Amino acid sequence: MEIKKLETKNNQPIKMISHQEIYSLHDMLEQLNSWQAALKLLNDFFSDKKRPVNKKKIASDYYACSKIFSAFQSDFSQTIPKMENQIETLRRKEKL
Repeated sequence: MEIKKLETKNNQPIKMISHQEIYSLHDMLEQLNSWQAALKLLNDFFSDKKRPVNKKKIASDYYACSKIFSAFQSDFSQTIPKMENQIETLRRKEKL
């Protein structure tokens, strides 16, 4: 029985990647994408130059936004290294 070697159009070997690895990377990407609404809210808050000066409201909103940013920063700083490791693992996979 002859084993056929799979190659791309440019005669490059194809790497073996399981569906689980693809789904794992996709889950991490979805986790980062889930922050889009919260980041838009932060962007709107910090780019609004026309709001009236209500120091109590500004302080309250700033505190809430700082909590959102802290949660994002924590999640982001944990997810990025996981994604980098996953991508590096995929790059080192055995080629067919």
